[in-house]
Amino acid sequence: MKKTVIWILAAMLCVCMVSGAAAETMTLRLSNNQPEGNVTTKACEWFAEQVHERTDGRITIEVYNSGTLGDAVSCLEQAQYGGMDIIKADLSTMTNFVDDYNALMMPFIYEDLEHFWAVHGGDIGMGILRGQAMADAGLYGLTYYDAGSRCFFSSRPIHTPADMKGMLVRVQQSELMMSMVEALGASSVAIAYSECYSSLQTGVCDAAENSIVNYLDMSFYEVAPYYIKDDHTCSADILVMSAKTREKISEEDLAIIDATALESWELQKDWWAEAEKENEQKLLETGKVEIYTPTEAEKAEFREACTPIWYSYEGGKYADLVDQINAAAE
Repeated sequence: MKKTVIWILAAMLCVCMVSGAAAETMTLRLSNNQPEGNVTTKACEWFAEQVHERTDGRITIEVYNSGTLGDAVSCLEQAQYGGMDIIKADLSTMTNFVDDYNALMMPFIYEDLEHFWAVHGGDIGMGILRGQAMADAGLYGLTYYDAGSRCFFSSRPIHTPADMKGMLVRVQQSELMMSMVEALGASSVAIAYSECYSSLQTGVCDAAENSIVNYLDMSFYEVAPYYIKDDHTCSADILVMSAKTREKISEEDLAIIDATALESWELQKDWWAEAEKENEQKLLETGKVEIYTPTEAEKAEFREACTPIWYSYEGGKYADLVDQINAAAE
C-alpha cells in the first residue's frame, strides 16, 4: 500500500512538473511588413530563432512577413493593449506614438552614416527607444535596424526640387515626411506600403521614396524606373514589443530577448550594407533603371529647401534634439 501511494505521488509530481514547464512556455507573434528574403526579414527571423534557442524553448516567436497581420499602425495599436506582441515598424510610423522620433528623421540632418549610427546607438537614440515616452505609449523598443538612406523614385526623372513640382508622392504615415515633400514643391499622398506598387502602376501617385534595397526587393523599379540618390533621410526601422506582453515574461527571458535583439541589429547592419551594393548592381543590370546621383549644387537645393523644417516643424518643439544631433557629428 505504501509503495502504491509513493508511486501515485511520484506520478502526480511528474505531471505537475510537466504542467509547470508547459505553463512557462509562450508563443509570440512578430509582425513584419517586409517580404521573404529581405535582409530585415532575415534579421527578424534570426532574432526569433536565437530567442527560442537561448530560452531553451520557453519563448517561441512566430514571424509573419509581408504585412500579413496588418499594417504597422494597426499592429502597434493592438500592441498597446497586448493584442500583438512584436512589430517591425519604421520610425515614420512610430512618430504617431512617440513624437521625438521625428527629430531622428529630419531631412538631410546626417553628415554621413557614421554620424547616423552615433546618434541612434548613443544616448539620443537609445534614450528615445527605451525611454519614458515609449513606456507611456505601452511600447518598448527592442532595437533599431538599418533601413538605408531613403531616396525618391518616380515615373519621370527628378534631378532638382523643381522637377518635383506638381508630383503626387507616396510617403509614410508621417506629418514630417509630408512636410518634406511639400517643401520640395510636390504633394504628398499617404498610402499603405503594401499598396505602393499598385499606386505607382495605376498613376495614383507619380513617385515614392525608400531605400535602394526595398526598391529592388519590392520591384518598384518596374513601375517607377527613375531613382535619384538624394539621400534625403538616413532612416532606421525599429523592432517594438508590447509592454503588456513583457509583463507576462520572466526577467531572465526578457534579458535574453533584449540582448538578442541588439545582436540582430549588428548583424542586420552588415547584411544591409552588402545588400545595398548588390541591389544597385542588379538594378543596373536590368537595363530598365536610371540611377541618378545629383551634383553638389543640386544636393544643396534639396537641403536648402528642407533645412528650415528642423526648427519650424511643430512649432520648433524638436530644436533641442536637433542641436544634440548636430553636435554628435563633431
